[in-house]
Amino acid sequence: MAFEKKHFSYLHGLVQNCTTARAVAQIDQLTEKGAANATLIKWVFSAAQPSAFNVPWYCTRMAIQKVPRGGGVELIYMGPDGHMGYGTTTGDSESPIWPAGDGPDVYGVLRDLRTIGEGVYAVGMGRQVYRRNLAGAWERKDAGTLQDRRLMHVVGFNAIHGIDEAELYAVGFAGEVWRCHAGRWEQLDSPTNVILNAVHMLPDRQVVVAGKNGFLMIGSQSAWEVVETGLDAQIWDIQYFNEEIFFATSNALYRLDANHMPQQVDMRLGEPVTCGQLDADDGILLSTGRKHQCWSADGSTWHELA
Repeated sequence: MAFEKKHFSYLHGLVQNCTTARAVAQIDQLTEKGAANATLIKWVFSAAQPSAFNVPWYCTRMAIQKVPRGGGVELIYMGPDGHMGYGTTTGDSESPIWPAGDGPDVYGVLRDLRTIGEGVYAVGMGRQVYRRNLAGAWERKDAGTLQDRRLMHVVGFNAIHGIDEAELYAVGFAGEVWRCHAGRWEQLDSPTNVILNAVHMLPDRQVVVAGKNGFLMIGSQSAWEVVETGLDAQIWDIQYFNEEIFFATSNALYRLDANHMPQQVDMRLGEPVTCGQLDADDGILLSTGRKHQCWSADGSTWHELA
């Protein structure tokens, strides 16, 4: 049966390499009935149709981890409750990220999953931080950030990023910005108290942070420049690609010009395009919205996956 994108809503997109992209989506009819579901979609750009694999539980994020000793890659997919799936050429498996009683069931949902260096990091409410090593084992990395389980404050991480594991940034509720340097976390002064949805470290180790009400800032642990975007929409994601900074709201993709002024990107696809989540690797920029996945090799000419 032909793939019908109109029956799906995308949740997350990932560039595997210059020929392959992936997505997590939900079947709208099942979602409307309240049924937990997820569909893992693999797009090969040269193929007429993608391949799809249905998962009978709610999945929101994916990451790719290289398997040591020439073993290819492993697809890791995450539910907000910490239920994890793993896919390789030899088969699939599932397991919780952490034993019950001291993980997401206590501290709250997980919100981001990202490959950084050799590790895969998952972060979420209560300022949870987990790292999966190359041996496939998860370990806690939230010493100094994790909220006391007896407290009921609404705190947590929505996103984590770094260009290597020597320095990480995580952002979340109440404008919180945290930096991990040489394995130690510290909370940084922040010029805002809005919910922060995204963080991205640039090659020069400057950091871009964005969130609610069009908030955007660029800087580091010592100083931040707040960018007046003129937007009141949520900025959901940030991506550095082709020496430019891109960011996305639900309904538009933007790039920052040399003066840090947002310029909306016209994808020239003949219809309004939903956006929201960005990923880039191996010379490909991928934009994923609720009803559209689009890719570009230069940030200017766009192609819809359909």
